[in-house]
Amino acid sequence: MSFRDEGHEVRLAAPEVNVEPDGRLTVPAEHVTALLRYIARSWQAGAHDGVPVLTTDNGPGISLEPMTVRSLADVLDNIANQLDVQYIHITTHTSFL
Repeated sequence: MSFRDEGHEVRLAAPEVNVEPDGRLTVPAEHVTALLRYIARSWQAGAHDGVPVLTTDNGPGISLEPMTVRSLADVLDNIANQLDVQYIHITTHTSFL
């Protein structure tokens, strides 16, 4: 997935996944919020000039109204912001050994 940002194509990169000693998989918090914001920006970039956004990945495609796409992008951005607030709270109220 990619989108154009100021004339340059940007490629989506998967977040880094780590394996903890106990076998749990983890993803750095900043990678999760960066991914959500990237998706939101790509949707915003696709929803311009009032032209319906055509989705074509893995199927015949559907048209989405730009207002709907922008609203969904805003929701993703809001989730990223909420996660950042939680991450900041955790890191400022947790003592590291």
